[in-house]
Amino acid sequence: METVVVGAAIVRAGRLFVARRCRPQPVAGYWELPGVEVPEGGSEASALAELFTVEFAIDLRCVDRILSDRALVSWPTSTGDPAVLRVLRCQLPSQSTLDLDAGDPRPNLTAYDETDWVDLAQLDAVSPWREADRITAFEVADTYWSDEWWQYAD
Repeated sequence: METVVVGAAIVRAGRLFVARRCRPQPVAGYWELPGVEVPEGGSEASALAELFTVEFAIDLRCVDRILSDRALVSWPTSTGDPAVLRVLRCQLPSQSTLDLDAGDPRPNLTAYDETDWVDLAQLDAVSPWREADRITAFEVADTYWSDEWWQYAD
């Protein structure tokens, strides 16, 4: 049985919200779409919403699933099973005033130690990425640019 790790694809003003992991150790120091392992029998949207409430002190609205699942070779699952990354298109509250240049919302250091809003045309401006996460970020950018609704909602 595979473990699902769900990641949030959030775009504002043509910039993707990314975070740098501080734990667990095998993935610490790498940038990624903020995400969390989904508990067995749990809801992907609920797991992401809880992560954002705890880690970033902000509400999160999950819109829909995008992309296909990606194998996560280095993800240390709690069961030892293989892990896959599943990406959900998400939105932060429209009324929230976030300083994108400051990386808002800031992490509370439970799972992440840094955040950034990276221009979709310059995703390599932050590094290092694990290769699967880097590819996924570029695919999120491609999906954004090909989806007029997403651009309008941004």
